[in-house]
Amino acid sequence: MRKNLRVLLIVGLSIIFVTGLTYFDSFLYRDPVVKVQQVTNLNKSTSTDEYKNTDTQVTQRVSGKLLNGSNKGKNVSFKNTYYKSQLTDTKYRVGQQVILIKSGKSYAPKNVKRDTSIVFTLGLVVFLLFCMKFDRKKLFISILINLVIYYGYLQIIIKTHNSVLLPLTVITALLISATALLVILGPTYPAIMAYSSTVISTTAAILLSIFVLAISGYSGVHLELNDFELQPYLGVFLSQVIFSVLGVILDETMDISSSLIEMKKELSDVEEKTLFKSGINIGRELIGPLINILLFIVIAENLNIVLLYLSNGNSIGYTVNMTLSLGITQLLISAIGIVLTVPITSFIASKIITRRLN
Repeated sequence: MRKNLRVLLIVGLSIIFVTGLTYFDSFLYRDPVVKVQQVTNLNKSTSTDEYKNTDTQVTQRVSGKLLNGSNKGKNVSFKNTYYKSQLTDTKYRVGQQVILIKSGKSYAPKNVKRDTSIVFTLGLVVFLLFCMKFDRKKLFISILINLVIYYGYLQIIIKTHNSVLLPLTVITALLISATALLVILGPTYPAIMAYSSTVISTTAAILLSIFVLAISGYSGVHLELNDFELQPYLGVFLSQVIFSVLGVILDETMDISSSLIEMKKELSDVEEKTLFKSGINIGRELIGPLINILLFIVIAENLNIVLLYLSNGNSIGYTVNMTLSLGITQLLISAIGIVLTVPITSFIASKIITRRLN
């Protein structure tokens, strides 16, 4: 108990120390960084469109002291215009550190310096993880390895201009899921069960969904409405689906597999048929919550654009068709995967467990 408290104290103090350092690291930046000391509103103007949507434009004069560079300590000021909605702009406040762009003798705002808040947030996550009793080392290692894999995935996509997006996504998904299972569970039978069930269930869900979409002619599914209209439309959409389906199926397979393994340990003489039925029963309890979680994610991701469409006088039917068609399609594909995972995982797990744990 004392050892755990000592570790938590060390981790907490380390996070506070590192967070404090980032507040004074402006000397590491090439661009000028200013600490805002005074903000004055110069003027305001309110506009209303034909749909009664109102917004207010505010022009600020922001003054502060430079924290880095050859002009460190010099007082500078710049103008900033923002809308109260702050959709694409920023309102600056006293005490903030702002990264600037220098043009001749004048300065313009580039962005708020956010490294302190980011480091503190990440540190808080790490601290909370240390509060839980589990193998944190394996978690951190798997995350780091998968970040490296994902970084390599992005680099290849950039160099190939999306020409191999879909096959590369499949390879990356296989590597990420394998890495997570191997690091966390090790080269064990539970890892093999979870991985094989995940791959088979995800593949079956994707292929079945592609078949249904193809025979329907993609009716009502506007692939061209994906974010920023990235091409190839189908490749981008399926890549998104693969990653989203993979995560939820991986969690489901691990839940079912681990439950059946524990059942076998408690009842050594349990039959394969009983294990299979138990896996089905466990899966039934997981289907509802998992699909609801995905539904909430779809709603949350698209709420802003839905409100934008509705506030501009569009009907609910048109809004749903133009904003939620892709999200709902992803949800349906994921739901197919979630349902298929139950019998597939139960079958594979019951076969392996009865043969290897006897």
